[in-house]
Amino acid sequence: MTDTSTLQGEGAASAPTHLNGVFLSEKSKLFWLALWTGALTIVTFGLYRFWARTRLRRYIWSSIKPGGDSFEYTGTGLEKFLGFLIALVVIMVYSGILQVVLDFIGYSLFGEVISGPNSSMDDAVIHIGLTFGAGLAILPLIFFAQYRARRYMMSRTRWRGLRFAMDAAALGYTWRAMLYFAAWFVSFGLLTPLVTFRLEKYMTDRMWYGDARFEQTGQWTALYAAMKHQFIAVAVLLLGAAIIYFGQAVALGGTVMIAGGLWLIFGFVYYQVESFKYLTAHKVLDGKVHFTSNASSARVISIFVLGVVLIAVLVVGLIIAFGTLFGLFALAGSGHDVTGVDRWAEIIAGIGLGAGLGVIFGSLVALVCIGAFVIVFISAPILGHYVDTLRVENAEPLEQIHQRAGDNMVDADGFADALDVGGAF
Repeated sequence: MTDTSTLQGEGAASAPTHLNGVFLSEKSKLFWLALWTGALTIVTFGLYRFWARTRLRRYIWSSIKPGGDSFEYTGTGLEKFLGFLIALVVIMVYSGILQVVLDFIGYSLFGEVISGPNSSMDDAVIHIGLTFGAGLAILPLIFFAQYRARRYMMSRTRWRGLRFAMDAAALGYTWRAMLYFAAWFVSFGLLTPLVTFRLEKYMTDRMWYGDARFEQTGQWTALYAAMKHQFIAVAVLLLGAAIIYFGQAVALGGTVMIAGGLWLIFGFVYYQVESFKYLTAHKVLDGKVHFTSNASSARVISIFVLGVVLIAVLVVGLIIAFGTLFGLFALAGSGHDVTGVDRWAEIIAGIGLGAGLGVIFGSLVALVCIGAFVIVFISAPILGHYVDTLRVENAEPLEQIHQRAGDNMVDADGFADALDVGGAF
């Protein structure tokens, strides 16, 4: 897609009135990059993953070219690794303190219950409760990591020589996210639009491009339209359960519930895409620059389904190919002088062993390739669809934006790495 311009006077062109998103990525180059960085990650027992993710981000960022100007990723693998170590120490200390507190609650406050006549049953219940409490106690770190991960990626992203940035407000995001999570939980998910909108608004209102601030406008209630397929799916699931319970038609009810489950998955993707479109359409930069998105949930689902099928075919193909190849090698090495049943049994056993080793080797190769396949056939195409359907409206004020002081984040996005949150790349 190309930019359009307004004309002034006799053919004189002004700055573009809008910019179209463009994603230009070569699948072969991306595949080999993901493959060898993934292989190095496995060989180094995960140590290289910080550098691997950095190299992938640099390539992906450079493939995003709004208006023909590519993004630039300036993060380094070393700062991600050092940030991970810092975050790991913090998490270990936090987890240690948490464990002491939970042990005190479980064995001091409930000691009498545990030592009672039903001690084994009560002990199991308390352990389940403590495990659930430990999971909830980790949530603040996850929310903290999500904010820090976006802030780090913003601070390490440039476009047209200007840095993006984000205010240091992770703690404020964390306690708000905890409250919204509680509201979502007690409402059985009915307040999902409120949670989505408020948390995105909190982050967007603290984002910068150069010295221009982003702002999230709109209303959270407008996101309920994006949940319509989830509501329909729940109704179908309830219908299936009712058919099984009241009509005693297990086959029919089970079929209806399977359909409802698939519909629920579609509804989840539909909500993600439609909420993204709404939030994008109500983002404003410097009070003047607007954005639109024409992303399609059907397109996202088709990319995912076709990607999964293609990856499954490739993985099975690799395993069969190596199994066959090793089996042929074993056959070639068995010789052609066949005499007696024992000799045939020896040859068949050798071929079977060779084919088995080939399957094992092929499975290892497939395991290395799966990460690259996922990036090339699922993650990158979905990102490309979002980028290609994005449009920057009223782009002229972008020319008036100047540089802003950069962010110095000591822990990079180490918390996101340590807790395995923060995106595909």
